[in-house]
Amino acid sequence: MSDDVSDVKSRIDIAELIGDYVQLRRAGGSLKGLCPFHSEKTPSFIVSQDRQTFHCFGCGKGGDAFTFLMEIEGLSFREALDQLARRAGVQLSKAAPRGAEKRKETGPVLEAAEVFFEKSLLGSGGEAPRLYLERRGLGKEEQTRFGLGWSPQSWDALLSHMRAAGYPDADIIGAGLAGQGEKGLYDRFRGRVIFPVRDEMGHIRGFGGRLIDGQGAKYVNSPEGSLFNKRKLLYLMYAAKKTIRERGRAILTEGYMDAIRCHLSGFTEAVASLGTSLTEEQAALIKRFTDLCYIAYDSDGAGQDASVRGMYVLARKGVDVRVVSLSHGKDPDDLLSGEGGAALFESLLKNALPLPLYHVFIRRKDMRTPGAGRAAKEDVLNGLASLEALDVQPYMPKIAEGFGALQHQLEKEIELRRRKGAGSKSAIYAEGTGDGASVYIDSGTNNEGRGRSKAADLECAVCSILWHDAGLRSRLSQGDVVPFLADEAVAGVVSALLSGESPEELERRWRSLGETNCPGRLARGDAVLAEGGIGADHAPKMIEEIRMMALKRRYDELTGKCLKGEATNGEIAEKDGLAKKIKGNIGA
Repeated sequence: MSDDVSDVKSRIDIAELIGDYVQLRRAGGSLKGLCPFHSEKTPSFIVSQDRQTFHCFGCGKGGDAFTFLMEIEGLSFREALDQLARRAGVQLSKAAPRGAEKRKETGPVLEAAEVFFEKSLLGSGGEAPRLYLERRGLGKEEQTRFGLGWSPQSWDALLSHMRAAGYPDADIIGAGLAGQGEKGLYDRFRGRVIFPVRDEMGHIRGFGGRLIDGQGAKYVNSPEGSLFNKRKLLYLMYAAKKTIRERGRAILTEGYMDAIRCHLSGFTEAVASLGTSLTEEQAALIKRFTDLCYIAYDSDGAGQDASVRGMYVLARKGVDVRVVSLSHGKDPDDLLSGEGGAALFESLLKNALPLPLYHVFIRRKDMRTPGAGRAAKEDVLNGLASLEALDVQPYMPKIAEGFGALQHQLEKEIELRRRKGAGSKSAIYAEGTGDGASVYIDSGTNNEGRGRSKAADLECAVCSILWHDAGLRSRLSQGDVVPFLADEAVAGVVSALLSGESPEELERRWRSLGETNCPGRLARGDAVLAEGGIGADHAPKMIEEIRMMALKRRYDELTGKCLKGEATNGEIAEKDGLAKKIKGNIGA
């Protein structure tokens, strides 16, 4: 397996991998973004392409591509290896173990069902759904592009097919493809056009089914579970994320057809929220790829209310949001299907309203209606108070005009509400504040989290340099460094390296033991070096500073014992000797 790991690592770019989850920006010699593992407003998450590692100075998580995927997807090491191998196009030497203890995967069941749905749409029984899709402007090419399918009207057509293919009923039910009725099991999606739903990595998670004839719910989705969790998914994100990064914006729609129509019209940055209520998880997913989102929900009352809710959810995640006013059509599908629809839609994007103005715009009539005015005004004021003052201030003249009030009076009302909510707001945003410890490298990274101290940064950075520089290792002995290290994990790594163990040997042992502390220290060191542009030539000075810090720690310890009258004669002599060394170093 060690050859497999090395082969995969050599072909994976950690920046591209993490870029699928986190919006990264170049910052000196490293890449920086908001940490996906904890809530923060100032980026403290560092990715080093040179060393192929990541580290968050806020929550302390760090490691390589395997560590990242295991943490963010909840995978075992073997599962992460399999997934990265597929990404890198590497054929592993051994298949993944399949014991009774291994988590059962429903992915293959869903993939087999998707093939069945696609063939059913193209087959002799798919005339009606094909005609329906063609009427909506989706021919064979478009059907194939988006993996559309058809679930026959038959009570158990899919069920029979899956059974014949060797899938047990338990797996079919577990994948959400069949339900239990009075007459036994039945196909969940029968009589519906099928839309496969994939996560942002392109892995199939479930299906949506659209009824084209008869009675029943218009849309049916896969049942909620660990695999299909509507709160965490955005339809077509896997296809949209590249354009979202390139154009610096996302377009959020409500339904499958809206998102598909956007893609067919050239707006390939569009995704759908699988319903009208945008969730915190979906907002965080958008934030990974962009800071700007246009909401293009239906223009009816429900769509407007959903737009406002979605805007505030996104705003709390730090996304700049705009609402597209679809007065020319009920939804994006209708508008874009018409003549000149793409040009019209682009113009609507350019004229989209920011959150403060849109909220006032849709409540302006209610605010002037007797009996409803007070509630409407409170709704808007409370919403505005939940935003940062700087996000509201540019629009205050127009907001005041919409309220029919003087600007200074309105600002006072908003500020009063903001202060009332200050306690709850600070509880949300105070995560990750530092302890005031000094920062070793200060190039813009915030001092959030678990006390980013100078000593810890130095020790991890030296450990990282030794890890990557065999020449430096050959010139040092354990006594030059190890006795002065305060961090036991760092001391263990440095000791092993200076004893002659290779990084490859250590890495293999860590993986076999499931060790994460040592790789985490290395990743932190890599981040410090990348952030500060520090090279191996800085190592002697850094080691000397670590030595002096250790001497000062010992001096402070002995001073405390002396003040308490607990120091021995030998310790008093040691303290005096340390004082001379420290003073001499400062004088030098």
